[in-house]
Amino acid sequence: MEYLSLKQQNIITTLTLNRPQKRNAFNLTFLKELQDILKELSGDNCNRLLIITGAGENVFSSGVDLNEMIKFNTINEAREFAVQLENTMMELLRFPKPVIAAMNGHALGGGYGLAASADIRIITEEAKIGFPAVRLGAILPIGCTLRINALIGAGKTKELLLTGRLIEAQEALEIGLVNKVVSKEHLLTETMNYANDILSGSDEALRLTKELTNQQLLVEISQYTLNFQESFAYLAYTDEWQNRIKKFLMK
Repeated sequence: MEYLSLKQQNIITTLTLNRPQKRNAFNLTFLKELQDILKELSGDNCNRLLIITGAGENVFSSGVDLNEMIKFNTINEAREFAVQLENTMMELLRFPKPVIAAMNGHALGGGYGLAASADIRIITEEAKIGFPAVRLGAILPIGCTLRINALIGAGKTKELLLTGRLIEAQEALEIGLVNKVVSKEHLLTETMNYANDILSGSDEALRLTKELTNQQLLVEISQYTLNFQESFAYLAYTDEWQNRIKKFLMK
């Protein structure tokens, strides 16, 4: 694997987003690798719980790699990227075993969207969360938007998405984006505490609980996925999109 690493510890697997030089941002290869490994782990009986974290000191994931987004030559290329992005998020949301996002740093845009597909989110106290898509002339994946909406409600979701402001970890806890805020030194310990509590349940009961809890959300995402893909592809081919992203990268 080029951008991911796995560590198996008894019945728990830790999946690390391993592209620190790019702030663990997603490109097409990254997304396809993540889909493949999730499919493989879903049928692995040796794995009962998945932990997802990021390589590096201060970033869980910065979301989509903007350098990739300015390389789209056709609308079809932009649409393909949107399809893979949404498929990856859905693969994680459908993952049949419990998933904990151990957010070791900032989670931006689709980076938080990935964490939102997990069942439990733990974040370090120095980390921030934000959704700067509109400032770049872009939109979040529909699945990401609906998962955030399910966690914190439409009013707060629109505030964060429309302003694009960054929020501190404590505010993220207060509004429901994360389950717990911990010091960087205690991230692993608290993650394992959650894991052990979860694994006291039976595998089949855990699977069905996830399935039933996510059922309505999965239906809603499926209804609007095509609309997101077309909207993403349209925006990606506008001059404003290109100009805003280039200016951002120059900073």
